[in-house]
Amino acid sequence: MDIVIQGKEAQTLAQKLTLKNIWVKPDAIRVNGVDDVISQQLIEEATKLGLDVNCLPDGLSIKDFGIVTLDMDSTLIELECIDDIAWQYGVGEEVARMTEIAMQGHMPFAEYLRERVALFKDAPAHFVDVTASHAKLMPGAREFIDFAKKHELKTYILSGGFDTIAKHVCEMLGMSGYLCNRLIIEDGKLTGEVTGPGGGEILDAAGKRRALDMLCMLHGILHDQAIAGGDGANDLEMIKAAGVGFAYHGKPIVAASAPYRVNHGGLDVVMNFFVEAWDEAKKD
Repeated sequence: MDIVIQGKEAQTLAQKLTLKNIWVKPDAIRVNGVDDVISQQLIEEATKLGLDVNCLPDGLSIKDFGIVTLDMDSTLIELECIDDIAWQYGVGEEVARMTEIAMQGHMPFAEYLRERVALFKDAPAHFVDVTASHAKLMPGAREFIDFAKKHELKTYILSGGFDTIAKHVCEMLGMSGYLCNRLIIEDGKLTGEVTGPGGGEILDAAGKRRALDMLCMLHGILHDQAIAGGDGANDLEMIKAAGVGFAYHGKPIVAASAPYRVNHGGLDVVMNFFVEAWDEAKKD
């Protein structure tokens, strides 16, 4: 397997290693072809230094993948959109508390989404557009999406958030598309109701997994050829189904169960999972 370690102390760690077959670039190292004993030692040392560390198949190539599916809120953007709308309408504290419970996996996502959105009844619809304007990309988001597109992967947002905001983020990043939930608007106001994509079932954890299934079928690939990431409990099913599934600054239940994790750095950490990101690295 290969060990990828990333963070400000990565090069310091590299200088201490006596191993061969190490690739080094700013703030990241890749140790190639290590056994279980060495990998465990590296994991422990890197974790002590507060570095992101992942064990990956030897020579993992982005060319073996066809799609990327990512959560939006707190993954692609530095925002929980439902909370932002709530603060505008004066119910921010209550909704933020409920959002945290939902993301930890302590309540059924769809049920709790309906309860939160009900608090938006009669809110001006333009609050959603204001929230879209607040959407700031996560560090490394553009770099990771550009890397995926360069290697001809399709890139999708699969979000329990809302279509107006997902459309804005999708356009900012030049992504292939999005599937998410929709707030119902009548006469310029939110009705307090929400539906899933196309007016169907709310997109929850099972819905994201089904969406991943359909996108794989659409593009003629298997789950093993998909990359998926997110931070909340409703992302876990698609993360575990994908060939490369990762928790991005994940809630405890997600970080504990995801095959791969980014706990400290930006989304560009995921680029370094793949050997193509190391073309210009120093190789010892």
